Amino acid sequence: MDLGVTVERGEIADVPAAQALLAEARRWLADRSIDQWQNPVPDHVIEADARRGGLFVVRADDGPAGMLAVAHSDEDTWGPASASALYVHRLAVAHRYRGAQLGPKLLRWARGYAFDRGLTWLRLDCAADNPGLRRFYERDDFAYVRDATVPSPDGHRTFRVSLYQRPAEVG
Repeated sequence: MDLGVTVERGEIADVPAAQALLAEARRWLADRSIDQWQNPVPDHVIEADARRGGLFVVRADDGPAGMLAVAHSDEDTWGPASASALYVHRLAVAHRYRGAQLGPKLLRWARGYAFDRGLTWLRLDCAADNPGLRRFYERDDFAYVRDATVPSPDGHRTFRVSLYQRPAEVG
């Protein structure tokens, strides 16, 4: 299925662009008093995503348009892996692409990526106190699983997240 975007594997050289996308999202969330991503994600976390082949980016002529990271486990958030799942982290879309459906396209791509690898579920989490983002995932047929308390990526605090999943399927 043609999503109208090309998702490419990110590299270490993409870390500054990824950080810029996350910083833009962090400012947008803070302006709305949403406590998500308020602690910057350390470079080494995104570099590790890139080194293990889990950083993906959408490039546009005017710069990075979107990104996400995927992993085959997330024990800190979901507990010991008991399901065949792909875990989405750090999904961010440049503000100039809001309304272009890039977020749903990236999630559709991730469902297909998981399916192509024989995985059963696509899983993600978001701040429990972000009702807009929770509605966004629920509109995309993600099912709420439970809330959990997790450490921030920089390890400086903990916060509540809502866990969601949906079946992996052809994108």
